[in-house]
Amino acid sequence: MPPDQRRDELVAAAVRVIARSGVAGATTRAVAAEAGMPLGAIHSVFGSQDDLMRAVVQAVTDEERLTAEIRTADATSLEAALRSGLESYVDLLEADPQRELALLELALFARRQDPDGQMRDQWRTYYATARDLLRYAATLTRTEWTTPVEALARHLVAVLDGMTTTWLADHDSAAARETAAFAAAALAAHARPAHAGAAPVVPATQEAGRC
Repeated sequence: MPPDQRRDELVAAAVRVIARSGVAGATTRAVAAEAGMPLGAIHSVFGSQDDLMRAVVQAVTDEERLTAEIRTADATSLEAALRSGLESYVDLLEADPQRELALLELALFARRQDPDGQMRDQWRTYYATARDLLRYAATLTRTEWTTPVEALARHLVAVLDGMTTTWLADHDSAAARETAAFAAAALAAHARPAHAGAAPVVPATQEAGRC
């Protein structure tokens, strides 16, 4: 099995184990068994269990970012782009809530074990992803932010945190989409048309299709 495939399967197995049994139950032995691999497979790919947990956070965050970018690329205005991107997150929640349960489990475990470290690092990853998506949406729709994008990214992450925990509690997707629309409008109010001559971004998926 190619190393990249082995890594992906171990990360996916870790997500399932964490969602089912919590971080404490996600031992290297349990993850290896879930993936149907020998225990040594984990140590050959990840240096430690902490490295595996960080890979879980990064993999889930990357998937959410890529999904949002693809959906955002179809929009014709900033508000519509943001709304579409946020709705794609609701789609991910509906399709596989285990991923978000796993991230919440990781965050709570990190908070208990290392109050000033791992959880903060996890949220820094979220802030960076939100910041990049906001910049991408603005450039794509030829707009510019009038409020520092770092501040808006924190607001966006707070909204997503609330959407996640609320949806996991009640599974009310219609209400989650209403929240997405509200957040998109609120964020778009902090932008204005960019200066003339700004070039639109060609999404990577479309650019690849031209080759």
